Amino acid sequence: RRFVADASHELRTPLAAIRGYLQLYDKGMLRDPAERTRALGRVHAEADRMSRLVDELLTLARLDQGPELRLRNVDLSRLVREAADDLRVQQPDRPVQVAADGALLVRADESGLRQILGNLLTNVRTHTPEDAPVSVSLERVDGTVRLCVADEGPGLDEEDAARIFDRFFRAGGGVGSGLGLAIVQGVVSAHGGEVSVRTAPGAGVRVTVVLPGGGGPVGSAVAEGVPVGEVPVSRG
Repeated sequence: RRFVADASHELRTPLAAIRGYLQLYDKGMLRDPAERTRALGRVHAEADRMSRLVDELLTLARLDQGPELRLRNVDLSRLVREAADDLRVQQPDRPVQVAADGALLVRADESGLRQILGNLLTNVRTHTPEDAPVSVSLERVDGTVRLCVADEGPGLDEEDAARIFDRFFRAGGGVGSGLGLAIVQGVVSAHGGEVSVRTAPGAGVRVTVVLPGGGGPVGSAVAEGVPVGEVPVSRG
């Protein structure tokens, strides 16, 4: 019930903005061309915001149902480099360091891996200054694949860190839907992995994703189309 209430509240805000601008237009109160242009821009922006929110809600709903992943061998190292390049284009002034040379194959759902990387780097881009360095590293450890995204931003206090994967949670009332890291958690869990965060005020945020390094029971079950249940996620 709380999730539905939160979702309704988040959707109500852009809907109210769109309705308000349309009412101003209908009443002839947007006489100046610049005002009409600005109002139209705001309507488009709020509609885009609502569309993204609906997409994220649908993604979470699918994850809750235990998705059937399309598993294949994916070069996660290549995806990491591509995601880092995207961040460099979006924020040219941000120092981005990548440790993901060569190829590192993992049996996984490629779209899910791209979503994990995209959401983690979007979180950095949105919640840290544009000149705050970020590092992305990838390695194989004890039969698992470990992905780390660490920034040198303001970091979080203990209370916020404990809720970082909660749906609709935004530290300090920040921007965004508050669903990005919840989706990361859901996708990682569907792959039979774990995600954790390490942070402190002034010490940045370090998110570590650990995925199974090869086949195994979980990978085989998904490959055969058997839905995977939730796997406990470490937040240590």
